[in-house]
Amino acid sequence: MRLFVSALAVLLFVGGVKAAHCADSSRTQFPLHVSANKRYLVDKAGKPFFLNGDSSWEIDWQLNRHETEMYLEKRRQQGFNAIAVDAIPYSEWSDHVAEKDREGNPPFLKPGDFATPNEAYFNRLGWLIKRAQEKGMLVLLIAADLGYAGLNKPQFNAHDGMWHAQYKANGPEKCYRYGRFLGQHFGKFKNILWLLGGDRDPGDVRPEVLAMARGLKETAPDQLKTYHAGSKSSGVFFQAEPWLDVNMSYGYRDTYLMLAEDYNRTPTKPVFLGESGYEGESNDQRGGTPLRVRRQAYWAVLAGAFGNMYGSCGWTFTTGWRDWLDSPGANQMKYFRNFFTSHKWYELKPDFDHRVLVGGYEEGTEMATAAATPDGDFTAVYMPSARTVTLDLAKLRHDLKIEWFNPVNGEIRPIAETLTGNYGPASFTPPEKALGADSDWVLFLVSSRQ
Repeated sequence: MRLFVSALAVLLFVGGVKAAHCADSSRTQFPLHVSANKRYLVDKAGKPFFLNGDSSWEIDWQLNRHETEMYLEKRRQQGFNAIAVDAIPYSEWSDHVAEKDREGNPPFLKPGDFATPNEAYFNRLGWLIKRAQEKGMLVLLIAADLGYAGLNKPQFNAHDGMWHAQYKANGPEKCYRYGRFLGQHFGKFKNILWLLGGDRDPGDVRPEVLAMARGLKETAPDQLKTYHAGSKSSGVFFQAEPWLDVNMSYGYRDTYLMLAEDYNRTPTKPVFLGESGYEGESNDQRGGTPLRVRRQAYWAVLAGAFGNMYGSCGWTFTTGWRDWLDSPGANQMKYFRNFFTSHKWYELKPDFDHRVLVGGYEEGTEMATAAATPDGDFTAVYMPSARTVTLDLAKLRHDLKIEWFNPVNGEIRPIAETLTGNYGPASFTPPEKALGADSDWVLFLVSSRQ
């Protein structure tokens, strides 16, 4: 039977979805560890952790403590529960080896020498991590950013803001000792996910990367670890490594493609979208609109990710960084988090073979993606542009409530008719495009038992 259901209904504004199965409704109890099925992370109390992070790479040395406190609190209020931070300066506008934090501390007593860490600098970084932990935020911490291999522009300094040359100059032994220092110095914190590497494939410094990972593993065995590669997944290089606890997916392809690859890697490891397009930037000439950052985030989760790292061009904390705190994309990430944590997101299985979403999914940047829980209690379909989609309801539960969710403003529009039977294919068309707004929508179906 083919059923067409119109989207006529009462408008219900929620500013974030009412929690039915809100896994993150209370403060995260760090530390995090990998779930039993190795698909996501859970906290100390066993609650699934949905990653909704902000890429704040240069915060540690660019901001003073007052500015840092203001930034963290703002992001907490916006629903972010993680930040990404470079442990030592990665600057494309000055000599990173000589860079100091706002209190005048360089990271190393001897510039560029990993064997001479400056306690004062790393104590200041520890303060940042502690404040983040007190606000319920995970810190994704890059030990020493290798830097983008293709960066070679005349306005940048001779070192290109990277630590690649210093990895080679220090060699495996000093990289190992630096890893041990980091683990010993920050091992007391429960809210760290280490990122080895940084925007670059391991390449000719693979021995140094492995040595640093070994030092961290020995001194901070319970802190999670991954690798930040160059526009590709950590799993491409280190899937079998025992120190790699989770995969970080990164690239400028449509994110449902990248995440599908990571979801299907063996051995199974949780994966999150670590980087793609930033709001306000266009590294791949495809634009940095709020629609793009929403699109890649929803795509990622429905393809198996346990969360997403948002980014904007405020990551450098140079002139104008405050203007990005209230950017549309940043504010819309709270709706993203609230939508998924209001349901059993951690049980979703991606509909890669279109058994549920059987029509209207299209291809490329217009691709609609779907995922459903095995028990059929929750199904979600994200479409980056409005169109009619067809679902095979025979694959889902009886007694489904069907609603539209607007990722731009967090509103819900219930569909007037509730389905109370095991129907076959059914078609759904979202509400008309709002004046001046984007036309992406989420169609979701939940059991009336919830």
